[in-house]
Amino acid sequence: MDQAAFQIYAAGDHTQPVTDTPPDLKELCQQVTGKSFRRIGRFIQLSMIGAARCTQLSVPPGTAVYLASGRGDLELTVDIMTELFARAQAPKPLGFVNTVSNAACFYVAQLLRLQSRSNYVCNRNFAFESVMQLAFTDLQMGSVDSALIGSVDLCSAPLKEHRQRLHVSADTVMGEGSHWLWLGKPDSSKPRIGEVLSAEHFVNRSALLAWSDGQSFSQLPDELALSRGQFVSDALWHRITADIKHESVFDYRNDRPYYDSQSGALVGEFLRSNSPATTLLHINADNDDRCSVMLVRR
Repeated sequence: MDQAAFQIYAAGDHTQPVTDTPPDLKELCQQVTGKSFRRIGRFIQLSMIGAARCTQLSVPPGTAVYLASGRGDLELTVDIMTELFARAQAPKPLGFVNTVSNAACFYVAQLLRLQSRSNYVCNRNFAFESVMQLAFTDLQMGSVDSALIGSVDLCSAPLKEHRQRLHVSADTVMGEGSHWLWLGKPDSSKPRIGEVLSAEHFVNRSALLAWSDGQSFSQLPDELALSRGQFVSDALWHRITADIKHESVFDYRNDRPYYDSQSGALVGEFLRSNSPATTLLHINADNDDRCSVMLVRR
C-alpha cells in the first residue's frame, strides 16, 4: 500500500432523523454559520451547516468544493414541478435557479470566501465515493492543494411520498445528512486527524479483487476493518469478504436513519470511534456489480 496519501484536516457532520415534517433549519444554519441567509432552501442550509462544522469557517481561499447527493434538492424540485404542472404557474426565478444543485456549492464558497472551482455530482449509489474519487484525482494531479468534500441528502414532505420516491418500505426511519471532509497534501502546519490512501471505482467484483490482491491486506489482520456500503447485497458482501479473507467489520450504519449517501458519514465516524483498527476499507456496490472502495487510515 505504498501510494500517495492525502491528509484529512477536519471532518464535520449534521444528521437528524425525520419522523414527521422535515425540520426548519433556518435558526440552526444561522447559529452554525454566524450569518443570516434569505430565500434559500433546506438543501443549501444543510450544505452550509455541515461545511461550517467541518471547517469552523476557516479554510484557504484556494480550496475547491466537491459536493454530492443521491438525488439533489428533491424538496425544491418537487415544489417547482408542482408549480409548473399541477398549478400551471411559472416558478419563482430564484427558486428555479436554485434547482441547479451546484447552487449549494456557490453558497458554501460564499460562506467560506473560496475562490477555486466547485464540483457537484448526483449519483444514486456512489454519491460520496464519486466526489471522493474526483477530489483524490485532482489532488494527485496537483490541480488543487485543498479540497472540501461533502454529501447532502434531505427529506421532502410528506414522508409517505418521500419513501415511495426512494423505494423504501413504509416503516423505514428516514433522515437527513450533511457530511464533510477537508483534505489536502501533507502539511505539518495543519492538524491531521487521518488520511485517505485510495478512492477507486471498479466495473465489477473481479476488478475490485484484482486491485485488493495488490494491497497486502493479509499483512494487516488486526489493524484492518471492512465497512459495508448500504447498497451491497448480502450475497455480494459474503463473496467479497470470503475473497478478501477478512472478518472484522466497522458498522457505521447501525441505528442510522435512511438517506441515500450514508457513506458520507463513514470516515468521520471511523476517526471518532474507539475501533482497534487503524485502517478502514470501505466497499460499496450497485445492482450491476459495479464497486467502489475508499481506503482510510488513522
